Order: sequence, then C-alpha cells, then structure tokens
Amino acid sequence: MNYPYVELHCHSNYSFREGASFPEELLERAFDLHYPALAITDHDNLCGAMEFARAGKALGIHPIIGAEITLAGGFHLTLLAENAHGYKNLSHLLSLSHLFNKRGKPELDTRSLAEHSSGLIALSGCSKGEISSLFSTAPIHEVEKTVRRYLEWFGARNFYLELHQNLVLGDTNRIHALQHLSKQLGVRLVATNNVHYHIRERSRLQDCLVAIRNHKSLDESHLDRRPNSEFFLKSAAEMNILFRDIPEALKNTLLIADRCSFDLTQELTYSFPDHSVPPNHTTDSYLEELCTQAARRQYHVITPKIKERLNHELSLIKKHNLSGFFLMYHEIISIARNVQEDLGLVDPEIPIEEMPPGRGRGSSVAMLIGYLIGLSHIDPLQYGLSLERFLPEDELTSPPDIDLDFPRDIRENLIKRLHKEYGWEHAVLTGMISTYRYSGAIRDLGKALSLPSDEVDHLVKSLDRTGPIRLRPFKKEFVWIEGLREEVLKLPQFHAILDRPLWNQLIHLGEILNGFPKYLAQHPGGMIISSSPISESVPVQNSAIQDRYICQWDKDSIDDAGFIKIDFLALGTLSQMQEILQLICKQTGYTIDLSRINFHDEAIYNLICSADTIGIFQIESAAQMQTVTRIRPRTLVDLAHEVGAVRPGVGANDGVTKYIRRRMGKEAISYDHPLEKSSLERTYGVILFQDQVNQLAIDVAGFSPSEADQLRRTFIRRKSQSTIDFYWKKFRNGAKINGVTGSIAARIFAKFNGQYMFPESHAFAFAVTAYQMAWLKYYYPLEFFVAIFNQQPMGFYNLETLKEDAKRHGIRILNPDINLSNGRSIIESNALRIGLLKVTSLGSAAANKIMCERTTGGPFTSIGDFMFRTGLKREALENLVDAGAFDTFSLDRKSLRWEIGLRYRSPNAQIPLPLPVKQDTPPLKHSTTWKEMQAEYRALGLYPRGHLMQEVRERLPKDLLDSDRFRMSPNSSVIRVAGLVIRRQQPLGKTVFLTLEDEYGHIPLIIWPKVYKSYRQIIKSPLLIAEGIVTRREDTINLVVRRLKGFSWLSDVPKAKNWG
Repeated sequence: MNYPYVELHCHSNYSFREGASFPEELLERAFDLHYPALAITDHDNLCGAMEFARAGKALGIHPIIGAEITLAGGFHLTLLAENAHGYKNLSHLLSLSHLFNKRGKPELDTRSLAEHSSGLIALSGCSKGEISSLFSTAPIHEVEKTVRRYLEWFGARNFYLELHQNLVLGDTNRIHALQHLSKQLGVRLVATNNVHYHIRERSRLQDCLVAIRNHKSLDESHLDRRPNSEFFLKSAAEMNILFRDIPEALKNTLLIADRCSFDLTQELTYSFPDHSVPPNHTTDSYLEELCTQAARRQYHVITPKIKERLNHELSLIKKHNLSGFFLMYHEIISIARNVQEDLGLVDPEIPIEEMPPGRGRGSSVAMLIGYLIGLSHIDPLQYGLSLERFLPEDELTSPPDIDLDFPRDIRENLIKRLHKEYGWEHAVLTGMISTYRYSGAIRDLGKALSLPSDEVDHLVKSLDRTGPIRLRPFKKEFVWIEGLREEVLKLPQFHAILDRPLWNQLIHLGEILNGFPKYLAQHPGGMIISSSPISESVPVQNSAIQDRYICQWDKDSIDDAGFIKIDFLALGTLSQMQEILQLICKQTGYTIDLSRINFHDEAIYNLICSADTIGIFQIESAAQMQTVTRIRPRTLVDLAHEVGAVRPGVGANDGVTKYIRRRMGKEAISYDHPLEKSSLERTYGVILFQDQVNQLAIDVAGFSPSEADQLRRTFIRRKSQSTIDFYWKKFRNGAKINGVTGSIAARIFAKFNGQYMFPESHAFAFAVTAYQMAWLKYYYPLEFFVAIFNQQPMGFYNLETLKEDAKRHGIRILNPDINLSNGRSIIESNALRIGLLKVTSLGSAAANKIMCERTTGGPFTSIGDFMFRTGLKREALENLVDAGAFDTFSLDRKSLRWEIGLRYRSPNAQIPLPLPVKQDTPPLKHSTTWKEMQAEYRALGLYPRGHLMQEVRERLPKDLLDSDRFRMSPNSSVIRVAGLVIRRQQPLGKTVFLTLEDEYGHIPLIIWPKVYKSYRQIIKSPLLIAEGIVTRREDTINLVVRRLKGFSWLSDVPKAKNWG
C-alpha cells in the first residue's frame, strides 16, 4: 500500500549557496507530484518565505513555513510553524540566533527554545541534528537524556524524530537507532528527504554551490559536499519504497501538514506605527492642529481653497486610520532636523521650511499635509496635483509609500538615530537579496570547476550580458537566466570551448545560476517602523554596517506583507546642493533660500534648453539632453513634463515623439474617445504619468480609485496574463457601459504597459530640484563644480567630463598641491583646487596626516621634508608626484620620482633624515607632456591642463571631424569622428547609444542592432573612430554609425560611466 507523503524538510536557493532550486521550482515539482502541501525550511532564515507562500497558494499547494535553525554547538533542528503564535516564535528565535552572535554565524542558545516553543513543531534534524550526532559520540543514556530535554521543551505531541534515507553510509544504522529510541521513549517518527533541489539533475549545481560557499574547488570539497544526488524532491511512491517498513513515518508527514494551518499571507500581526500625542488630543486632532499651524505659517491666510483641500485630506487620513502614520513621519522629519543642526549644517534660527533636512519624492508629494508637516517641498495646490494615486477615496489596497531624499551625511546619521530612538524591535532596515548575474556566476563556477582563471576572466569580459529574459512571476522581476550559450556562440574565439566537457558544464550551470540569491544585503534606504515587535513578523539581524539592523525580507515581501516602508534615500544631488549653499555662504556671508528664487528666470530656461545640463539632477543624461532641446521648457510645468517624458513607460508607446510633435504643433492633438480628454488634455493626449493610467480607468471604464490602482500595479508587477485578461474584461465591460466600443476600449487598454513611469507629483518634485540645480550652476558655477567634484561618485559622468564642462564655464582647474590642497576640493583664488582624496591610493588617513603635519609643522619645504614628516608609502608618494602635487618644488616630475627612489625606505626601516641627494641624481630628460598626461590620468582620473583628444589628435587621420565641425555638418552627410567614450547605453537590449567626447564637446552616436552585432567587441574600446551619417531632427543632431574602429596608445584612460 502506498501512503500519501508531504516533504517537511526542504531547502530552496534562499539557503544561500546550499539550495539549488527556486521556491517556485520546488512548488511546481510538488504540484506535478500531487503534493497537497510542502514545507520550506531554509537554513537560519525566512528570506524566501513570503515568495514561497504566495507561489504555493497560487498553485493550490498549502505552503508550510519553517526553518532549519542552527543551535549552539552547530547542531541543526527543523522547526515548523503550526499557527500564528508558532510563526511569531520561529521569527523571534531566528532573530535571537543572529543578533547575539557573530554576523554570518547564527547560533541559538537552546535555553531560548524553552521560552519560545509554543505553536512550533520540531523535527530532530538531519545527520547534523544534536540527537543524530550523539549516536556516534555519547552513550545511549546521554542520547535519551537529550531526547527527554526536547520533549520537555516542545511536548510529546510537537516533537518528532526525523528519519532520512538518502542512501548514504550511516543512514540505515541511524534510522534503526532512532526507531529504537522511539519505542523506548514513545517519541513519534517522521520521514523527510532533506531536499536541496527539485530534480536530480540539479545535484551538480548544488555541489558547485557548496564548493563556492567553502571557497574550494570541487576536487577540494568532497568532505563538504553531499555524497550523492538523492537529495531531490521525491514522489510519494519513491518515499514509500525507502520507508516501506516504517509506514507511520510517512503517515505522520500528512498529519503534521494538516496541523500546520498558518497562512503567512493573511495572519501576520504587524500593526501600523502609532504615535503618542499631548493630553486632550487624539492622533486625528493633533495632526489637524499641526497642519493648521503650519498652514498659517506657509500661507499667512488660510483661504477656502486651502481649507477645503486640508479638510478633505484629513478626512481621508481619518478614514484609513493613518493619523499616527503621518505623525510618525512628522517626528522623523523633526529628528532629521536635529541631525542637520548637530552636524552644523544649518543655523537653528533658520525655519525648517527655508532649509529642510530632506525632501519628498513619489506620489506622496501630492499631499498638502505632506507639504505642511515637512515631508515635501512642493505645494500641490500650486500645480493642481491629484491625491488619487497616493490616497484613494474608496479603500487603501496597500500601505501608503513615502520616499524621503536626504543628503548623504544626514541620511547616515538619521538611520543610526532612528535605530537608537526606537530600538531594533520597532525600526529596522529593509533587506535586499543580492543575486548572481552572468559575470559572477561564471567566475564562481569557474573556480569550482578548476578552470584557468585567465580564460574565465577573458570570457566574462567578452560577454555582452544581454539576452532573453524569463519572468519570475512571484518575485515581480525579470532576471537574465537564459541565453548564455547563445552569447558564447556570438563570440567566434570561444566556439572551441563548447566542445570541452568542463567548459560546456560551466555554460550550462551558468545559465541556471544566473538570478540565484547570493546573500542577504541591506536595501539602500528602506526602513520598517512598527508599533508591535518587528521580530514577531520577520526575523531581524545585524547589518554589515555597524549599528544598523535589517530584516530578512526584501521590498517585495514587505509590500506583500502590508508593512509600511519608509525609504530614506541618499540623493547625491542634495549633498551637492547642501555643499554649494555652504560654499556660497562662506564666500559671500549670505544664506540662500532656494524656495524663494525666481522660478520664471529666462536665463535658467535658456541654459536648460541649450542642454547645458551636465551635473544637473534628472536632466543631464544624453536622452534628457536631446529631449530638453526639443521640448524647450519655459515653466516648471514644462520641466516636470520633460522629466516625466524620458521614462521607459512613455517611450514604449512612442509617447515622447507624440508629445513633442503635438507640443510643437506638428501633429494634431487627438483622443481615441472623448472620455480620455479629462485625463490627457494637459499632456497633449499622451500618457506621461502613472496617475493618468489610473484616471483613464476611472473615466473610461468606471473603475473605482482602488481598482484603477490595482490595474496599474498589475502591469508594473508584470503579473500573469490571466490577471491582465481579468482586468481587460473588466475594463471592456465598464467602457461598454460608458458608450465606448470594444475596439476603441482595446486601443485605450493597449496604452497601458508595465514599463516605469513617474507619478505626476514625483515629476514636479524632481523638476523643482532640477531647476534649483540649474539656477546654482548658472549663478554660482565655481561653487557648483567644487561641490560636484567632492560628491563623486554620483550622476552620469566621470571627473574628466565634469572638468571639461567646468572649463567651458570659465572655471580654472588646479592640480592637487601638498601645501595648498585639503582632503576635498576647495575654492582657491577663484579656481577649483583638486583635493588630495582624488589622488589614487591616497585615503583619508593619509590626507589627514598631510594636513595635520602642515598645521603643526608648517608648509613642507621639499619632498625630503614631506617624506620625513609623513612617512607615506612609496605608491602614494609616486601618485602624488604624477598628480602634480609636488610641482611647487620642481616641474621636473621625473627627477622627483628619482628622488623618492633614493630616499624611500620600507615602513619598518628607520626613516632617513631629509639630507641632500642632488649629488646622486644623474641628468634626466624632462617628462614629455604626453607622459605627464598619461600619469595624471592614472593618478587622478583626469587631466586638468587639457584633454586626451587634444594630445591624440595629431596622431589620427586628418579627415576626422572634431565635435565643433560635427555640429556644423549638414543633414545626411557622411563623416568620420573620434573621441573618448563617456557613456554606453542599450535600453531594452536593442539600439545602442554612445557619446564620444573630444577637446571641444560631445558627439552622440546611434548604433542600430545590425551594426552593433558586427562591432560588439570593438564598442568596448575606450577610444573610438566612428564613420556614419549625420541626422538632424528638431534641434538635435546624431551620428548614425556605419563603421567603428577602436584605438588607444594609453594604458590609463578615464572610464565611461555605463548606464541603462
């Protein structure tokens, strides 16, 4: 007789570098095997639990949540959550195992089991379980004593002896010993297969993952790996054969599965954050009082329009029970202000409205209340921003999401302050799952398979890293998990390796491993704040950064759980803005209030329309530059539309071109139906923003606000076609009621897509920031460029490109100087003096030592004096020479390097006195400009005196046009150009866009897929010669490439910032 079976010990690939299958792969296999339920028991974490739970419910398989937890001494124990209380205890136990041990080495003190065993079912574990391990090391009475201890903790009904039969030496003897214990002590038995992959064929990948985890090759890791390939998800028939003599062990799997009724997607105990209020106030009344006071400060007079909007928002907040939530945000902004003051970044007398510590983004910017309590710098009444996207009228289908941008230093200290204020039980950062991509997968697998590292590295560098994609439906993301073999086939030099077994295996396993979870990391800024202990909902552990705590779920799982997540984002442009304002104040004695500048300044719009936007937030990319010259914004509304237009979701329907042509009067504004007009009239009949998708669904098909938002989210999350079909039918039927034919409804529905678009309020928030940065660049260019130098890395361009732009704005760039430079770049004699920290291999400790010596001992008088007083290592000394930092002593850098060689002693040797060495210096030829340029690129990443192409030009063919002559070339002319590649972009894996830079400016290139196929390796060269056809269109000019050639006589050139 065959007994039903449920697997209760199963590892997904969230048992990092141990499990070899995605949760959904395990569930799909369980579905094929007709399992009624399946447990997930990853090692010491619940990272994949929510994904597993959602996928299980979708497939009709009951998902049992558990974990294989590591106890003190390294023993394993399998725990399953029977009910909500058990899940709380499981989550809390996992938190304890991580928080109070060395990071990455979780171990649970067994005393905690006694306190937190309620609602849990315990299985004694695999061969590494405490009871199984004792059989070979302790007398039987010690084993029995240990079993009784577990029985005392969990109770006879909730503790089982776990049997494995993986056909491994020792399994049969262990099973017999456990059977004997069961009879002696009356403990129940349960069979499991300790699953680590869904099908046998994944065993090779699992072997490689274990080798990778142990930093060994397969040959070196025999003792670490599993002995055979039997650890896959087996059918009930296969398990019946293995346990034919112990049928109760099989029957108990079904009994346990029936008892584990907990539903992770429905039964979490998370509660929205609440907030204490003064006496005689409720959260509702206190929020209203704060907003009324702020409205009087901001507007002086509360008009009927303001009062109506404020009352409307307050009523919605009360309806959705969110007053405590907004008061919590208000408190966070107050704490951020305290941080700002503590860092000396603002005078406490200056109102927060004048110099806020941060600013909001996203759909929350549409809230008047957000503007009043300091969450946003945008007045939504001024721009007519709609609430529906953020706070719908009918119901709240998911928690409101508010993102806050801060300068880096404020954000860093704010996160620490919040952890201290609320404690790890009530404030933790969001986790983020770091995943494998082709390059990492190939490198790690290459080491495991003992392949030559130089050949593996050559393959990685030759790959394009694009290819077919597959949707992981329960993770809401695309991962590049196919196409590696096809990529290799495109590279003739690697065809031969496909015939070699190990290389063939590398390619096969690399395709599978791509997209696998590697480890739990920290999300850039997401934080959960809860009134109830967070560790009862999701395990908490220490972050890699000291004094920070993270939870074991990523943003998707947190969203599915209904947690409120606050994103504290470090926005480099705010750090730049903050520094610019400090520099202006230092130079002039005036504090500028950017909220009060002239937002109708023609000079600023002229700067933007001329695409002079390098370094300006949101409008500095090549795509933005080409769009601003076509849209030609003259108001903040125009600028918000421009910012919103350059998004994949707008481009997917050719929306950018339509918007521009209609705006310029070259195409008539049209609608598929008059019901679209209300939503789309302000954007010329084109969908630019997320809000318009919602409004179209409401106006055309009669959706409620919450239904419209669910429709939009369905596309964004790329849910299954069946879900999209459901909404299409609902849309079609609703449109029909409103008099819209099926064909027209289909045309309107086809405008919706899953590519990203901004909320309208988000675009306005970013447009204001972009305008403010443009204003600062125009009126205070020196301060602007000093700050952007100091805030690197940020933005789209390297230091060389930023330096060239600064020179075009009349800024002199001075090399570092050991007697004049600080660590950071500074203003000196109306010029930009590069900071010492820009010198390669010179860290903050060395820079501080130089400045400290200069302060205490006076300026350095010679290179010998410098070496004697600082004791810097030779590499740092030579890089300082190459960067020009010692030019104050001698313009002959070759002689300076020679002197370093004569004077230098190893760190352990006695430092020599700075005695004369001139007598030991032979006559040396002076360095050439060419060699000094090479050295400066290597040591600084830029060449302050000139540009690479200026020096290269004489070595190139004379028919090559520079960027000035390129811009004067007629349409359709065939020309050749050359330059340094400063960006490469391949949106959606199709057409490639490049920008070349020479000594006069930029040359944008377009490379069609067919041409790209012929030059896919050459395109990686840092310097290119391009031949092509000039194309002019609506104030833009591009070169459509026909041929490419790489060239370089330099080993060190500035690297492009590739994006997209």
